[in-house]
Amino acid sequence: MHTPAPAIAVNGSDTLLYKLYGCQDDAAQWTMVLNQLCRETGARSAVLQSLKRRGARLAIAWTAADSYTLGRDAVPPAGIGDEDNPRLDVRRIARGLDRVARDEDLFDRDDPARRRLHQQLAQRRMGRFMGSLLQLDADTYLGLALHRAIDDSEDFSAAQAGHLAMLAPHFGQALALQWRRRAEDELDRRLRRHVDRMRDGLIVCDGTGQVQWMNQRARWLLQVFSGLQLRDGRLHAPGAAAVRLQRDLAELAAGAGGSRYLALGQGRDGLHLALQAADREWAPSGAAPVFLWVTAAAADVQVPAAAIAALFGLTQAEASLVAGLVAGDTLEQYAQRRGVTLGTVRGQLKQVQAKTGAARQAELVRMVLASAAAQAPAIPWPSLAGVARP
Repeated sequence: MHTPAPAIAVNGSDTLLYKLYGCQDDAAQWTMVLNQLCRETGARSAVLQSLKRRGARLAIAWTAADSYTLGRDAVPPAGIGDEDNPRLDVRRIARGLDRVARDEDLFDRDDPARRRLHQQLAQRRMGRFMGSLLQLDADTYLGLALHRAIDDSEDFSAAQAGHLAMLAPHFGQALALQWRRRAEDELDRRLRRHVDRMRDGLIVCDGTGQVQWMNQRARWLLQVFSGLQLRDGRLHAPGAAAVRLQRDLAELAAGAGGSRYLALGQGRDGLHLALQAADREWAPSGAAPVFLWVTAAAADVQVPAAAIAALFGLTQAEASLVAGLVAGDTLEQYAQRRGVTLGTVRGQLKQVQAKTGAARQAELVRMVLASAAAQAPAIPWPSLAGVARP
């Protein structure tokens, strides 16, 4: 059967490029792009693969294909759609790199691997081949393989080869953008998970108190303490504190500088808030978001003894003492809890002060609270399910 070579319209190429650079937002669009590439080049199948150099072979790291190929091959066919494909032998990289190549360019005429490949392709009803290979980094390549149907007597034309040569770098750039987008999304996911483990609650809201985001610790605090509540996505404080909270939020969002501080609730059941507007670059033409740091008034500070030992060069026993002092123990309470004499504890404290240079116990505690040991994220906070308010 004869399939006339389709004309390559400029507006069709523009549409393909538009779809191609949209693949970074929608991975499923790769199939639509390859479908259109088949229509523009007369190909029956189009397969795009990211390849990693592994010794003498190019290993397949990622694959996209047109609808026909995806519908036909639920599992990549052996010797064609896997790493046993002889085109993936690294000896053929130089022959096909940065150009549009045919099998006669990649293989010697009498190469048995070429004959076996063509036999396998014929069984899949695939005929003439045209492809490109780009190097993306030191050991990563992008391969694009087009095949005509076996009963198609036409070969790929010079115009179609030129079309592929023009498009190939765009495929590389589009895939690089997708990888960069995925890396950024993964970094964002990891940062959010890290922020969820912070010791303090962190809330981002607008000038009316409408919450845009909060970490897990903030959710826990709002669930457990009544001093700050979330209603219909908006922050609310009880009594007279509500007026102060709304005023501070509005002024900070409108461009007032500095920080504001607010205590909500009474005694150990209260919450402490520190409010600060985001940099103006976040919203150069409008109201800036406001950050709220939220802590429980009676929150214990748990600094790991191992971290104190590592940062200040202390023994485990000395670091355990310092961790107890930071948590609020007196020397007497710590000695009783550890089952040692007060004289032993005082001797350890003198050793600690000599090693750290702290002249007083209060200075020692300040040094630890200002250290990286006190800033490191805590373990994940417990689930909110079933938590009762105090």
